[in-house]
Parts: sequence; structure tokens; C-alpha cells
Amino acid sequence: MNSSNVPISEEPCVVFPWETCHDNEMQIKDSFEHNYLDHLSNLKIESNSSQNTLTTIACGVLHNVTKGLIEEFCERGASMVIFDFNGLSFEQSQKMVFEIRQGVFNYSLKNNNQVPYSMTLVLDLGGSCIKTGSLFLTTPIQRLIELSTNAHVYVTNDVEYKFKCTEDRIYVNSDMIFRLKTNDRIYLDYGKIELAVIRVDEDEVYCVIKRGEFLGSEKTVHIPKIPIGSIALSKLDEEKIRTGIQLKVDVILVPGVRNSVFFDHVRKFVDRERGGEISLFSKIDNTVGLENIDDFLPVVDGVFLNRPNLSMEVGHDKIFLAQKIVLSKCNLAGKPTITYGEYLNSMEVSTVPTNAEVNDLINTVMDGTDCIYLDVTMRSENKTHCIQYASSLCRQGEATIWEQQLFTELNKKSKPKVDPAHAVSIGCVEVSFKCHAAAIIVITTSGLSAQFIARYRPRCPVLAIVRHGKSARKLSVWRNVIALQYIDPIENIWSKEIENRTRFAMDFGKRKGILHQGNLVLHMSCSKQNAGFANTMSLFYVSAGDSIVNDSHLN
Repeated sequence: MNSSNVPISEEPCVVFPWETCHDNEMQIKDSFEHNYLDHLSNLKIESNSSQNTLTTIACGVLHNVTKGLIEEFCERGASMVIFDFNGLSFEQSQKMVFEIRQGVFNYSLKNNNQVPYSMTLVLDLGGSCIKTGSLFLTTPIQRLIELSTNAHVYVTNDVEYKFKCTEDRIYVNSDMIFRLKTNDRIYLDYGKIELAVIRVDEDEVYCVIKRGEFLGSEKTVHIPKIPIGSIALSKLDEEKIRTGIQLKVDVILVPGVRNSVFFDHVRKFVDRERGGEISLFSKIDNTVGLENIDDFLPVVDGVFLNRPNLSMEVGHDKIFLAQKIVLSKCNLAGKPTITYGEYLNSMEVSTVPTNAEVNDLINTVMDGTDCIYLDVTMRSENKTHCIQYASSLCRQGEATIWEQQLFTELNKKSKPKVDPAHAVSIGCVEVSFKCHAAAIIVITTSGLSAQFIARYRPRCPVLAIVRHGKSARKLSVWRNVIALQYIDPIENIWSKEIENRTRFAMDFGKRKGILHQGNLVLHMSCSKQNAGFANTMSLFYVSAGDSIVNDSHLN
């Protein structure tokens, strides 16, 4: 997550170190109510949202992405890019990743005060996929056939029809269709066309068209509740993973995860290929994965909720339930989440989204996602406007979350005996609520302390200062976290090293409008080098100059 800096037109309030300025910001009063109805009734329409977007924004990019576009993404606060290697050679994949990294480097050098910008590179695997065949075209200009509602069609895997699909007979490249039963569903082209099975013959399946539409060549076929493939990875996906490891991507999205055994197969393959530092996120894209989420959630690094695919199985009227179930389970387990819901799709051609799209994105933020994935950036002419709009909607949603109650419930789930780093982080978040801290600065090596803090959803940004770029990029998926890579030479005296990193965080916070004179900052660090985790907490006020005014110190 990276801050989105928005200029303020009003006069800033005068803040004394012993006072807290509410300034009608972020629904302050309602956040500390004692019951849900009071929380809702005290929300204010005129309340200002925060200047800082806490939710991570991920953008989809195509193979022809340029470094200039990535610079614009960084400028607007996007901190993840999601891409695939479909149909690309290694050289083409390498060029795409180079453009992304060069864009991040250019932005860091020119516009971010030479502070390395933490942009997470995410490889999306396609997984085993069922496709229709090619259409039998009767005229030179024909590109589509029409499958009419209530008409009938045969679905077959006979290769004789692979290039001869018509309104009467559709070829699919799988024999799983013969495992279907009467009234089972087949979805074509991401659910645009719905078929219901009438009977299964020896070499074809006879169906009625429940929802008709135009169909093109080689479209995706979805068969609910039937896992695709007998192993976790196709040969093509294995090759994509090898390419991703060579190009040093940060996260890989694993599709079609059914259980922990399935996921372990992927993990072992990645480890064998020397990709152990890469985070593996499970895609929830079918009902089998949804039903078994409790089994594999402990072993995954994070979750990618694919709502469009999942909605074809659970139904469009129940996808909101699936979202609440998945996000709440991930919040309880402390796993970061990326949610994909075709957000702001109308902005492909429009400058303003529909009311339904606005409410959908805000509700996803309120349900507890760490990251919103915008695939509209692959198609829209005004990509940066989409990011800005999504960022502003995220801030509106964040301001209305009942954080005090959320923290209380998450805290109750952390029953003794917990890890010391975990316990200190819980205390840090509680102190930040009590004193209305403007930011939490965490000096960390692995990023574990920052993850624990983000897990308990503080109300303020978490500035995580790390030395390793890989750790910073992997932290960026977490809501609330602004991961900053510190590249200055290491000081021999540990206290001096802590002071330098803290000053670095303060300078960044002031430049981005996160910190202002009089703000209270909560600071966490190790009491000595190689202590293992951040075990020291202190509080100080932001001064006008560079000096740090100490207020209290807890060890």
C-alpha cells in the first residue's frame, strides 16, 4: 500500500502536543462507540476521509506495458501489478518485466526523492483450462454464432468438430463433460451462455440453452463443482513458474486450489526450482476451494478471491456471501487478501462508474480485503483516472469501518500463549487507538512485526522500514502498510542505525502529508541488533524541524 497525497484546501487546525485534532476527519466519533447501531447512527455525510489510502491497489497490465505507464501507476499510489505470460516467449516475458522494473526505478529516482518504490510483481497462472473449438464460418465476415435461449445444442469432445463448431454442435477439449448428470450446468465464455444437461450420450452431451448469447471461437468453458486436472499444475503452468522464478517475481497466484495436498504439490515444485522466496497465493475460484478453505488456509501465504469465476458456481445472488466468508476467515487467520470483482468496469469507456460499482468496491473494503484488483487498467484509455477513483472510494470505505470493534474481536481470537512478537504488535495497535496515533513506524528486518500490526487493522498507516527490497515488496500487499526500503550504509552503532531509519521514515511521512507538526507517532524497533523481533515501543510528537521529541518509552 502506498500513500495517495491529496492537497487540502481548508486551513489546517492548530495542534498542540497534548491535544488531538479531530477536524471532522475519518468518522472519528463513531469509531469508538460501544455498539453497532450507535456506530452507524453517528456516521457523518460531511466527514472528511483520510488523505492516505490504506487499501492496496493492484493493477492489471498487458504484455505491451511501458515504463512510462508504470511511472504513472506509481504516481497514483498503485503498489501491485498483476500480469500473465500467456503466449509469450521467455524473451518477451523478460522484456515485459524489465519495463515494469525500469518504470519503478525511474519513478523512484525522479519523483520519490530517490526512495526505492515498493511495487509488487504478481504472476497470474492460467491453470488448466477448458476451451471451445473454432467456429465453422459460412461467410468471410462471420465471426460469431448465436446460441438462442431455449434452443438445444450438442456438446462434444470429438476432434472432428474442433474446427467445425455450429449452432447445433459445440466442441470442448475435455472428456469431463461425460461426468455430468441431468440438470448439471455448463457455462461458456465466462458465464455469458448457460447450458443445462438433458442427457449424456456415448460421445456427446445434449443440452438446453438456458441463457443464450453470441459465441466466438476458443472461448472458456466452466463446469461447476468438477475440479480441472488430476495434478496441481499443468506443464504450461510449470514452465510459467520457472520463467517467473528466473525473472524474480514476488508473488504467484495459484488457480484451482482444492485442498492442502493440492497446494503442497505446488509449494514443493516451486521450492525445487529454487523459488522459495516467492509468496504463493491461493485462488478461490471454484466451490471446491471455497468449501475446503479451512484446510489449506494455514499453509498459503495469501488468498486471491476470484469473484467472477466463483459466481458462476455459487450464483450471482450469493457471491456477496462467499466474499464475506472468505475475507472474514482470512482476517481471522492473518492472511492477506486480494479481491477481484471486475471493479469499475464501466470506466473502460466512461469517466464515472455506476452507483452499483461504487457501492460494490466500498463494500469490499468494508468486508476487510487488503487489496483491490483493477483489471480495467488493461483496457481503459484513462488508466490513471481509474486508480485515482478507486483510491478515493477505498478511503471512504476505510473511514466507516468500526475499527475498535474489529480490533477487539481479532484480539479475542489471539488466545494465550501467543508468540512474543505477536503480543507486542497487538499492544502496539491498541496503544495507537488509545492515543490516536497519526502513524506507526516499524523498524523491521523480515517484515514480520509489520505484518502482525497490519493484521489487527490499526486506524493509521504503518511505515515499515526494511533493508531488503524483496521484504518491502512482499509487505506491500497488506492493508495499512507502506513499505519503505532503506538503502543508506549500515551504522556500526545500533542506536544510531535506529535513529537514522526513524528520521528517514519521518521525512517520508512529512513529504507525503502523512505526518504534520504536533502529530503523535508510535515507534517500534529492536532493543538491540539481531533481537529477532521488534520488542521496544516508544511515542513521540512530530516537531517542525528534524529533531524527534520523545514522549514515552516502553521496553
